[in-house]
Amino acid sequence: MSSSVALEASIRAAFEQAFGGMPTALARSPGRVELLGNHTDYNGGLVMAAAIDRFTMIAGRKAESRRAQVHALAFGEDDVFAVDRVERSAAGSWSQYVRGVVWSLAELLEIQSGFDAVIAGDIPLGAGLSSSASLQTALATFLIGAGAVSDPAALGAHSPTTERADEVRMALGQILQRGENEFVGVASGLLDQFSVLFGRAGHALSLDCRSLAFERLPLGEPPPAIVVCDSKTSRRLADGMYNQRRSECERVVKHFGVRWLRDVTLKQLHSAWQDLDSVGRLRARHVLNENARVERGAKALKAGRLAEFGALMSESHRSSRDDFDNSSVELNALIEAAEASPGFLGGKLSGAGWAGCTVNLVEAAKAEAFADFVAAGYARRTGTSPAVHVCHSADGAFAWKCES
Repeated sequence: MSSSVALEASIRAAFEQAFGGMPTALARSPGRVELLGNHTDYNGGLVMAAAIDRFTMIAGRKAESRRAQVHALAFGEDDVFAVDRVERSAAGSWSQYVRGVVWSLAELLEIQSGFDAVIAGDIPLGAGLSSSASLQTALATFLIGAGAVSDPAALGAHSPTTERADEVRMALGQILQRGENEFVGVASGLLDQFSVLFGRAGHALSLDCRSLAFERLPLGEPPPAIVVCDSKTSRRLADGMYNQRRSECERVVKHFGVRWLRDVTLKQLHSAWQDLDSVGRLRARHVLNENARVERGAKALKAGRLAEFGALMSESHRSSRDDFDNSSVELNALIEAAEASPGFLGGKLSGAGWAGCTVNLVEAAKAEAFADFVAAGYARRTGTSPAVHVCHSADGAFAWKCES
């Protein structure tokens, strides 16, 4: 039994136990990894990602009332709130994201009823795999699929749960990003929501965060495994350091008088090198070189040069380590262990950095051996056993009606 099938079976049973009866709709949304473009999104830059086959799933039904009742299986917790008067819950709580989705959808769509729902998933929490964006998109597609909100034709296209139009996916991603920014209070870019909505098995995704132009790029046949290695280090530091890095980039933006760091060329940066502060110029060099790596990476994938793409990922990690200073001893140890393991094509830190995970492209046939070698190598270096997840690229969020 696949993990997705097992997850569906468990969430159906949990819904029946929590609410009685069966759910009328299910939704599933993947996690995501960043392949290239580290800290480029909020700088108006280019980024490349892939949705992966670790999922958030929601089972539920419309309610007769205007009240939402939600049970989070992983935490054994419940949240109840009025859909017509969405108030904030405890900061950092999973329920903040649930409420933020309803709050943000209500800005453009009609909330037609309350709902009962159970949330479950197998995305490692706090590992930089966008479990929060996966929750957001799973809930939004569930609400649309269950008919608890009006048809999103108002967003400019048909429902993403049927024709899955890219136009409505982008609009929905922006709505959910606003919920995360303004309701939850996390200053994220669009990458996470975009990645889990637009994912396609066997493909990477590229996004221009300034124009919102995007492409789905083939990863080859057979596509490589995407192996996520969790360093087992805390990401608590990442929030404060993330905001600090944004500020450091903004100093360079202010110096040049542009809107985005993306608007500065490498030539301009090098010409003004001595006039810039010693920290900000390094952060900017990383971001501008990352944009160039995304462009080169897209060309490599279109030409079927997967080894070249993997080398760009490893180059990205060195840039994060040396110029952006968002790696760590543990993340570097994971990459060093990966480089010595069978099937390795390339790897880098994932997400904000400082802790959490690395993401590696690995020859599919050697993925399990790679996982064993990395775990042993990292344990020798650090005395800690990592969690290693062999993943594959996956389709984006969708919902479907339950069969009786």
